Amino acid sequence: MEKLPINENSGQSYGYTVYRREGLNIPANSVLTITGHIRDTVMVLVNGVLISNALTSSDHLNDFGFWKIENGNITLTTEDLSDATLDLIVENWGRSCYGNIYYQFKGLVDANQVFLNDEELSSWTIYPLEFKQSWNKNLADWGSVEESQSGPALYKATLTIDDDDITDTFIDMRGWVRGFVIVNGIVLGRYASGLGPQQTIYLPGPWLQKGDNEIIVFEHSLQPGSQIAFSKDSIFNTP
Repeated sequence: MEKLPINENSGQSYGYTVYRREGLNIPANSVLTITGHIRDTVMVLVNGVLISNALTSSDHLNDFGFWKIENGNITLTTEDLSDATLDLIVENWGRSCYGNIYYQFKGLVDANQVFLNDEELSSWTIYPLEFKQSWNKNLADWGSVEESQSGPALYKATLTIDDDDITDTFIDMRGWVRGFVIVNGIVLGRYASGLGPQQTIYLPGPWLQKGDNEIIVFEHSLQPGSQIAFSKDSIFNTP
């Protein structure tokens, strides 16, 4: 992530990085292995379909795709696939401010080799997803929400405020699973309702404006919420 040739060669500091391989022949029951520890989590998609867990409970922290596991592996498919696309979406969860702070590289680092069965995969096409404000505000070509989802997706809603007196509030994410929220182009914060205890995200009044306010949710799981709810109080609950 930090070694990508972007941002005047200073690399990517935060967000997600997508590693893509196209044109793969994947036999049935093929196993994907990533050596070392993931930094920090990874979502695995085959032909746009999410294969890995989306952190719907704390038990998933001990499964493939999370930093605790070393040399983790996952079965990709139960049928033969030809000309398939494999996506690894790696998320940076932050860095510590003590200890060896100079080598906290994120993404697929030198210690991470990716194997499809016994074949090492390389020559990835890499897409940095920093979700900067200018990029967020230019997202376009929104479609209708499908009844069933195949992978992580962005969902947009509009909050219309008629009152001049705009106060602080909380966004209630209990109907969603895991991801983050963007308000008027600015990343507000992450949520993980299956973990808790925090179930709401504090939204300062100055972030909102009279009229239309754009709210975008990047949901990792296949179960997006049916609505975006608000609460006047913070909500804490550990499932």
